[in-house]
Amino acid sequence: MRKFVTAGVLGCAVFALGHSPALADDDDEALEPFRACGTLTDNTARLACFDQALAGAATAQAERQARRQRRRAEDFGLSAIQIEERYDREIERAERSGDADALAAAEALEPAEPEEVTSPITETLVDSTRRRVFLLENGQIWREGNNSSLRGRIRVGSIATVSRGGLGGFRLRVEGRTGFISVSRIR
Repeated sequence: MRKFVTAGVLGCAVFALGHSPALADDDDEALEPFRACGTLTDNTARLACFDQALAGAATAQAERQARRQRRRAEDFGLSAIQIEERYDREIERAERSGDADALAAAEALEPAEPEEVTSPITETLVDSTRRRVFLLENGQIWREGNNSSLRGRIRVGSIATVSRGGLGGFRLRVEGRTGFISVSRIR
């Protein structure tokens, strides 16, 4: 019975951790607490150890997923080269600082492209070419392109969603309105 319970708990933990995309790079690190639990001989202590290890793994996974989601939103609209350069700069900065935690966090954040980003519009401008420029609350700046089906004034505070278009461009949609504006990211 003891082997069955141990194998069942360990099997579930390995399955949950091993098949999670957020932890795919960290398999050895994620399984280390479970390996230590496997060496315990007392059933009660072993079960308590597995419970504690699983709780810690869930917390670590949630933190990694939050970091990756934040990173995806920041990287949205940047070219693959710009994302890779930013990723390399973060790793260099972490190496120079000597902070092992910062280095591990930077290495765990693989460059990834999100499907869309949503943020309130903080300012709208018209540039020298008479195209609208949108400043979003998340710090991104988008310029209107040639293709638009959304007419009229877009107010500050409107919620904008920028998503990928069909041919590799980006489309800005405003909550509560129909149509879109073809945009390109400036910053």
